[in-house]
Amino acid sequence: MLYTVDGLVIRARDYGENDRLITVLTANGKTTAIAKGARSMKSKVKNLTQPFVYGNFEINQKGSALPWIRGGSAHEIFYGLREDVGKLFLSSYICDVANELSGEGVDNSGMLRLTLNTLYAIMNDLRPLPQIKAVFELRAAALSGYAPDLTHCESCGVENAENTYFDVMNGSLICSECLQKRGEIVKKNLSISYDDIRESSVIIPLTPSSLMAVRYALYAPAEKIFSFSLSSGEDMDLFTRAGEGYLLNHLERSFDSLDLYYSIL
Repeated sequence: MLYTVDGLVIRARDYGENDRLITVLTANGKTTAIAKGARSMKSKVKNLTQPFVYGNFEINQKGSALPWIRGGSAHEIFYGLREDVGKLFLSSYICDVANELSGEGVDNSGMLRLTLNTLYAIMNDLRPLPQIKAVFELRAAALSGYAPDLTHCESCGVENAENTYFDVMNGSLICSECLQKRGEIVKKNLSISYDDIRESSVIIPLTPSSLMAVRYALYAPAEKIFSFSLSSGEDMDLFTRAGEGYLLNHLERSFDSLDLYYSIL
């Protein structure tokens, strides 16, 4: 059976002597297929099967055998992601998370759109890289069913408390008064670190601006998720800690590509 599908290459690795095995994220599920001879200079699919390529793929499927890429055409190569090592490593992490959170034969349209928009934002410097990364992490978690509820304090119901904290493990917001009642450790200068938190919980302080940013990343229309700025370094730091902390704690894993990204900062 021969069929065509639009998708984004989120993973590519060498296979055999001259082939490449790629994972393509599509609106209807991710597909893993072999690109025969793709590592040859004469291959017609060499450029099509590179990481970050969004295109139309002609895929041949025979019985239970591994599908193979027959041909296709690229819609967007995202060349700019390869010109800066920071952008390259961050984009690799974005694709690794998309691969982790997507499945075969399921609706992945939201994840595909988010991943494409994120790669575009990285390539074109729409916002600082840490901000783009945190927006993606929060939105990806929400799309995958891990959306936190940060509309009000989980204990007392207050919506806009002066001092609030992100309870990462419970995916909720808690005000300082309720946190103290729970017997958690609180630092009034908002410089709380992971070492200060008991092993059973992860609590991240949020300034009013960083809380607004987290809420915006979670609830804004898909086409506007990067349309905000954070002027304070403290606000940016807490926002990025919230995004990464929440996603990785709920996935219960990290990524080599994330380690590479941090290695060059």
